[in-house]
Amino acid sequence: MPRPLPRIGAVAALASAFLVVTALAATSASARPFDARTQARLDATLRSTLQRSWSPGVIAGVWMDGRAWTQTAGLTSRTGGGRPVRTLYTRIASITKTFTGTLILQLVDEGRLSLDDTIDRWFPTFPNASSITVRQLGTMSSGIASYTADSAVGSQYLGDPTAPWTPTQLIDAAATLPPLFAPGEGFDYSNTNFVMLGQIVEQVTGQPFATVLRQKILRPLRMTHTSFPATTQIPSPHWTGYTIQGASTAPLDATGWNPTFAGAAGQMISTLHDLRIWTRALGTGSLLEPATQKLRLTPNSFSSAGGRSYAFAVGVDHGWISHSGELPGFSTQVAYLPSAKASIVIMANSDVASAEGTTAPQLLSALARVLTPAHVPTG
Repeated sequence: MPRPLPRIGAVAALASAFLVVTALAATSASARPFDARTQARLDATLRSTLQRSWSPGVIAGVWMDGRAWTQTAGLTSRTGGGRPVRTLYTRIASITKTFTGTLILQLVDEGRLSLDDTIDRWFPTFPNASSITVRQLGTMSSGIASYTADSAVGSQYLGDPTAPWTPTQLIDAAATLPPLFAPGEGFDYSNTNFVMLGQIVEQVTGQPFATVLRQKILRPLRMTHTSFPATTQIPSPHWTGYTIQGASTAPLDATGWNPTFAGAAGQMISTLHDLRIWTRALGTGSLLEPATQKLRLTPNSFSSAGGRSYAFAVGVDHGWISHSGELPGFSTQVAYLPSAKASIVIMANSDVASAEGTTAPQLLSALARVLTPAHVPTG
């Protein structure tokens, strides 16, 4: 979930002595390794990127035209721990938005709603609801401010980060904030939009969001290690996630912070294997009608700049269909390049940004320079 709260400082870099790299077997029996030179360049890129980042560890995978490379580096904890393994569970933060957006588009394919429906159908008392459409929520063009911009909400969250939140609390907080622009007349990355989309999924289907997610996405794709948790628990094995949000001195262990603060904008947990499945499904539109996938990739024109744009619950960055995720303690990235049939998944256990940005988007750009130099996302 990008920028859930303002960043408040920096911490010392981890010592390079923590760096441990281990190669992993390809996650598909049919995949073959890259040539030795490319593998060496990818390995070196992973090591150097981690050394420049604030994250204790990282897990990364690349699958491109029948070839695979998966690696881990660093450690699962600042105090030692072990080296990360590919089966490790992590909070995927705003990558959740790509699932939420897909559920909405599946409901469009089923004729159960339209992207042009106004949201007063579900939120009759929300400001400007009769002028805001489902499409505008998904493309960040609604003008609705993120509830994370409310200082009282931020203080409450950081004061007790393990406390649960309801979607109603988050939406009601956003309703007190002034609109950022007229509906359809701008771009602003707002978590409120996707908490509202999650509630629309529930109201249209009459089922909890987690149930719809399992039925429509996770089971069909056999993503057995992905969930939408309602508690602070993470399955094992998992690593320790670190943040400086709310910290006065040393980084905080945010592993057990309550993900309900993110809701349908960032509440999910997954693994490298499952995110590999999802990245391809997202990029190819395998769960949608072709025309609906085309709608998904239609950009919000106000977001387009420098080869990047935000479409419906997904970004397009120099050809890569992608989304990053940041939640206190975690940084994640998925990206798919249709022209190369390439998927990249990255997971890191800190959301602390270096001068080059947070770890996962930073590593995406670096790996793409090796693999697809004509298509390098800026993250």
